[in-house]
Amino acid sequence: MSGPQYSVLMPAYNHEAFVAEAIESVLSAPVDDLELLVIDDGSNDGTADELQRFAADPRCRVSRQSNTGAHATLNRLLDQARGRFIFILDSDDVFEPDRIVRLAEALEAHEHAMLAASWITIVNDSGAELGVKKAWSNMPPWAPPGPTPHLSDLADPALALLEANWVATTSNFAFRRGLVTDHGLRFADLRYTHDWDFLLTAAAIGGIVLVEEPLLRYRVHCQNTIREGNKDPAADALMRLEILWTLGRHTGAIVERAVRQGFDRLDLEQRIARSQPRFGGESLSIQLRALRGSSPGVPPAYNEVLTPRHPWRDAAIDVLMSREG
Repeated sequence: MSGPQYSVLMPAYNHEAFVAEAIESVLSAPVDDLELLVIDDGSNDGTADELQRFAADPRCRVSRQSNTGAHATLNRLLDQARGRFIFILDSDDVFEPDRIVRLAEALEAHEHAMLAASWITIVNDSGAELGVKKAWSNMPPWAPPGPTPHLSDLADPALALLEANWVATTSNFAFRRGLVTDHGLRFADLRYTHDWDFLLTAAAIGGIVLVEEPLLRYRVHCQNTIREGNKDPAADALMRLEILWTLGRHTGAIVERAVRQGFDRLDLEQRIARSQPRFGGESLSIQLRALRGSSPGVPPAYNEVLTPRHPWRDAAIDVLMSREG
């Protein structure tokens, strides 16, 4: 039996105030051939009760597990998905009515692209609009460390990802199932950059297409994982280290693909030096790049440096904690 055309994956955790709106935004989409897979990742608020409201809908499959974290929950959902096109929606965000159709059309129109994303409307915890993030052209998370021209000035979605995660959230992912079945793509065990790592891998395989319409409502509130660094300097340093590590892991592959497409290698290297964040850890970036090397495969030693209690990791966190920005 063939599966549905569209699979929407929702990892849910402690979002009792938002999860019903998120689910309703999927089930009200003007498509018939759809499945919504929800895993409650050990919520300890009223999320489970909210999910029960949708148990009778045949399009919606809800399960519950002990808390394992975002990356593990997403991988379990990937294993369950049957759709030709896969979407992700975090349980505090909202799809606009035409999102599924518009992003699937974009993927159909760009046969080599593996993943599509859109502009996003930023909202607060009450749903009030704070602005529209138009990919890499506005609302950057940090200023590039050097003067123009930057990578983002090239208007190439994959190259712009080497400057910042302009996609912003896993809720902004729409991709072909072949990324999972044919390329074995999974979410890495990263607390802060599992989405960015996934994006860069997809971009190196087949590129990313941007739909220039705000088709997602992305909610910012005090429970966002990315805000942990506001309260804990060590968490902030780990987040910055994961960013440096993730960029070091993928920059070579993205550059090689861009060169094959006709971009100038020297120009790209100069833009990388002016564009990529370093957070005061220039020596860390150099060490990571040397350890990563230029081979297609990632050396095991590179992956191991983020292991908890690894001496390099602990020393790197100390370095980043001692520097601003």
